[in-house]
Amino acid sequence: MEHVFITGCPRSGTTMLASMLGNAKTCVTTPESDFFIDFIYKHLSKESASVDKRDLVYFFNNNYRFKQWGIDANEINNLPEKITYTNFNLVIENTMKLFSENHSGITEKEFTRIDHTPSSIKHFDILNDLFPESKFIFVIRDPRAVYASVKGLDWGANTSLRLNEIWIEYAAIYFSLQKIYPNRICLIKYEDVLTNAPLQLNMLCDFIGIDYSDSLLDGKGFKIPGYTASQHTLVGKNLDKSRIEKWKKELKKDDILIIESQCKTIMRAFDYQSFQAIKYRIRAKDRLKMLFDEIQHYLTNKVRKKTRENKA
Repeated sequence: MEHVFITGCPRSGTTMLASMLGNAKTCVTTPESDFFIDFIYKHLSKESASVDKRDLVYFFNNNYRFKQWGIDANEINNLPEKITYTNFNLVIENTMKLFSENHSGITEKEFTRIDHTPSSIKHFDILNDLFPESKFIFVIRDPRAVYASVKGLDWGANTSLRLNEIWIEYAAIYFSLQKIYPNRICLIKYEDVLTNAPLQLNMLCDFIGIDYSDSLLDGKGFKIPGYTASQHTLVGKNLDKSRIEKWKKELKKDDILIIESQCKTIMRAFDYQSFQAIKYRIRAKDRLKMLFDEIQHYLTNKVRKKTRENKA
């Protein structure tokens, strides 16, 4: 089984791209898979640690992310009786096989797993231990557009200043891995997919090692889980170039100024141009406002998120 991780700052188009690649004959795209990493940090953080199979089954079946996979952990074949860090790659692959049997028309014994958990790049060391031949696709999107996309949701950055921190963190990890593993990570711009999807998908297929087909353009290679359906209404629909600059109408000038003041240099590295020709230094009142706004949204978002989970 080949493993491809599509990653990037949340709301950068990872799900959109995964849905396209999921249309390839030999690819299987799954819902996000944070629960694998969560299990490792909770139970296998020590090299000597081991966990009974039944504890893993219980953990999976009671994890809201795993529930979006639409499978029962009791039905995963060939799970080791004792789960360890060194055999956890088998846990993941056998879970993938069960998902493929239940939700994919792929009959081949070997297929390419498409994972689009945005935070995967932050856990590269673990994923590299488990799958040393895996490949990573890093999706970059204009930080102003990312903020316009995430600011109204029940998770993620509620302020432009917080968005800066998250976007810069992901970009920094990308540049580090690109320097260390240049053949393992591929950069793709969200905006380039919207303007010339065939060219970008051809490039990605060459990188992954799969055949390109125009069917990838349909973008319907992944069924959005009910839990996130309301946040991915555009996935699987025709690509719309007008989405590239929608942020100009949706963001306040102060938010644009704050994002550009912090992200300008990295934006230039990705060919994103500044919109406001103003020099601005983040002040104490900006940070206090961010803290106040994040706290204010925390409880409201927690309730909104829990309600969304229960409806799924």
